[in-house]
Amino acid sequence: MFKEYIGQDRLLKKKIFIFIIIFIAVELTDCEKKTCEKPWRTFRSVCFMFSDTNTQKYDEAQAFCYRQGGFLASIRNSGEHGFVIKTIQGMGSSYQRVRWFIGLYQYDSKDNKAYRWLDGSVSGFRNWMTSQPNSIYERCAMLDGSNGFKWRDEVCNNRALFICRKDLDDSGSMNCFKGKPPPASILKKIGISVTECLEHCRGLGFPLAGLIPGNCFCLGKENLANMKAASRLQCDGNCGNQHCGNKDFITIYNLTYYKDTAESCEDLSQLGFSSPSTYVTKVGDEEKLMNCFSGDGDYLLFNFEHFPGMLSC
Repeated sequence: MFKEYIGQDRLLKKKIFIFIIIFIAVELTDCEKKTCEKPWRTFRSVCFMFSDTNTQKYDEAQAFCYRQGGFLASIRNSGEHGFVIKTIQGMGSSYQRVRWFIGLYQYDSKDNKAYRWLDGSVSGFRNWMTSQPNSIYERCAMLDGSNGFKWRDEVCNNRALFICRKDLDDSGSMNCFKGKPPPASILKKIGISVTECLEHCRGLGFPLAGLIPGNCFCLGKENLANMKAASRLQCDGNCGNQHCGNKDFITIYNLTYYKDTAESCEDLSQLGFSSPSTYVTKVGDEEKLMNCFSGDGDYLLFNFEHFPGMLSC
């Protein structure tokens, strides 16, 4: 009887072990199957779309990408850049020597080194040609296939092929909502960019950043409870030439999709930041908070002590 019990116990354990192995295999298979829908191309957790027949001016290309649920592509590291090059090379020889608009633009009309990404990323990855960028009149970045896929500046009204980017996750890094924003704006600043708002809220420990022109809201998920999701096309405001909300709608950016950080206050200044605040910076593997900027400029910081509900993330 005892031997029979031992045998049954071993058989049960074996069945459980087999079940666990099958379950893990199914889960891994499901993960592997999650890819971007065509014509988007999958790279890790990101989708890229290559407009191989549709040439557009820069603003038209960005509007097209936005309607498709993304932005003109930020290329945030060498891995993404390698994927873009390999994809273009695989499209045929006729595409390898042409130019492609990407989501990097000159935000300061007087400074030909003042570039930032349309989607709000602070990634410092660049792959400029030696002589580029070299003109305040050529304010839009291109990937140039005829020069080893190095980047160059270009007149924004010229037409070219272009590359879009969006998140593989359906929820995505940016969504549009209809509803009354939180009762107090954390930061008011004329002309505030999406990039500065995102980093301002990240430095204060918030997971979400909301924007309408001139107003940056640092939010927790609970702040979305009374807000209704809307089509991203309803969020047609302009915040530093980047997408934000308007008087009726607000864009909410999810900071968990933005992994890159600047290395110094100087790097943030190069992106057009000027508001005194605490910002997350990172050198190598070391991440730290830094207080940046002296306080000059047209800005207003609210006192968190007056709005304790905003601090619960």
